[in-house]
Amino acid sequence: MPSRASIVAAVVLCALPQSIVHAQTPTANGEALFHGRCSGCHSGAPETGAPAPDVLRQRSPQAILEVLANGSMRAQGASLSGAERRAVAEYLAGAPVGGDPTGAASGRCEKPSKFTLAPDSAWNGWGATLANTRAQTASAAGLTAQQLPQLNLKWAFGFPDATSAWAQPTVVGGWVFVGSQNGMVYALDATSGCIRWFFSADGGVRTSISVGARAGGATVYFGDTGAKAYALDATTGQLLWKTQVE
Repeated sequence: MPSRASIVAAVVLCALPQSIVHAQTPTANGEALFHGRCSGCHSGAPETGAPAPDVLRQRSPQAILEVLANGSMRAQGASLSGAERRAVAEYLAGAPVGGDPTGAASGRCEKPSKFTLAPDSAWNGWGATLANTRAQTASAAGLTAQQLPQLNLKWAFGFPDATSAWAQPTVVGGWVFVGSQNGMVYALDATSGCIRWFFSADGGVRTSISVGARAGGATVYFGDTGAKAYALDATTGQLLWKTQVE
């Protein structure tokens, strides 16, 4: 049976005209973050063994961002949001990273749409079954193993400011919900791949998103690498609540 990972290859950024996308787009002070989180080691003191700020300033902002996201400082970078890692990199390098950190400068859906929760979706949440088999029945998949070689790529989506994808996509009600290593959570149209909304979490998203019903709508639930749990409105992406998990 095809696993949910098989649909990752079908994830796309469509260059459609912009429309309103509800999102949380935080700003961060790179200088304050560096002195509060990094300067204890990166002070220039020889006993720390860490590169001094003047050494770090010789690197490009992209190189610093990569080290924080995937390199030797990945553990320290995991405590920062995507916006905060970018701010630290830009402060040290004295230059902007470049590009759109959300990926939504293009690719937004042309028309707004209200999300409707589909009952008994086989692609909602983690594992597909209580046994965490991460496999689908033929009826849920809608295709057979023999048909796989006949499939053609319909669209693909690239996560900005990220080089790894940890979270599996959730497909419910014709929408795709997926989180990125950079902490961005996206709602995409499953047919075209255009962006319905995006949200910036405080840390990277490692697992699948779960969608549940609530009075008057539906809620998107997920957690981040900073041990925070979130609830967002499924139609708009607006934050309903977040809490620190003990």
